[in-house]
Amino acid sequence: MKTWVKRLFICSTLLGTFTGVTTFIPSFSVYAASSSTAQDQLQQDISDALDKRLPAFQVTYTGTNAKSLKTEISNALNAAINKDDYMHYTVKTYNFSATMKGNTATVDFKLTYWETLAQTGKVQERVAEILQDIVTTDMNDHQKEKAIHDWIVGHIAYDTKLIAHSAYDGLIHGKTVCQGYALITYEMMKQAGIPVKIVEGSSRGIPHAWNLVKIDGKWYQLDCTWDDPVPDIAGRVLYNYYNLTDAQLRVDHTWKASAAYPTASASYDQTLNALAATDPENAVFYNKLYTAIGYDYLAEANTATNLEALTGRISSALAEGQEQLVIRYLKGATVTSDLKKALAAQKSIYSYSYTSEAFTRTTTNDKLLTITFNYNKK
Repeated sequence: MKTWVKRLFICSTLLGTFTGVTTFIPSFSVYAASSSTAQDQLQQDISDALDKRLPAFQVTYTGTNAKSLKTEISNALNAAINKDDYMHYTVKTYNFSATMKGNTATVDFKLTYWETLAQTGKVQERVAEILQDIVTTDMNDHQKEKAIHDWIVGHIAYDTKLIAHSAYDGLIHGKTVCQGYALITYEMMKQAGIPVKIVEGSSRGIPHAWNLVKIDGKWYQLDCTWDDPVPDIAGRVLYNYYNLTDAQLRVDHTWKASAAYPTASASYDQTLNALAATDPENAVFYNKLYTAIGYDYLAEANTATNLEALTGRISSALAEGQEQLVIRYLKGATVTSDLKKALAAQKSIYSYSYTSEAFTRTTTNDKLLTITFNYNKK
């Protein structure tokens, strides 16, 4: 008997061990391996078993040999798992073993899932309820996408214990990891009529998942997980990873090129500017989203190119009595030391605090600085 095992995993510590047991193992028909129709039927029967979330089933396969068996079964199984992204990332582990007798193989499949069939049904019901509340019939896809993104970021929290991985965990229990965020985004976009895919890769060396969405014929990278950083803060919605190009996302995300992943090359700031000009009825929405995303910091007036420019901007802000300065700094690699130098000679303040975050709308490691000043008492 030969056994082949495959573990599907995405995000940190995603993989569990197989524990499912069944007392009744469904058995499917006999197939002739040389027939393409039989191959299609094999794939369909495997797909039907996955749709039912069967933990175990058996196939009798005739007309093959041990050398080609693994490839034939693997191809059919992978095609069934990959028929849509939700199924792909809901299957947890699978393995199959085969016993050969002559030219007939008895193949036993065992699988585990992140969700039961009932839980997936609950996800679909809950998504439909949410969309009814947040999406209206007069919304275009840009407005639908923002409503969905904002709901996910505002209602789901990242599971720092790395236990919850499914869409069900996120929607019903309020916590999940990146895989769950991507699955929720997938299901919500799909039900809203927006083409969507799940992307598998890594970020800063850690396995990660996010989405591609197609809006008005253009694909964009969307990472709701990274727009909802830890710790979870009620009411906070970020847009740092909202509709990025491939080049912008590759600054801190990596993934293997694949025909399954369409190219995202359209700059969303240009899209919003064009829409604001051609769709005056929704211009207020586009302009507000432009600002929320942070595109204003692309302007020269909101940018410091080097230490000298940063020092000048800080001096001007202090001369005007500003309590806070938000500025894009192009020397991201030296931001900490440069900020100390820029503030060292300032006499009107006794302390300051700052936050520095990646400015994701460029590909050059820019930082968005938020500096808060505490002035000396007069």
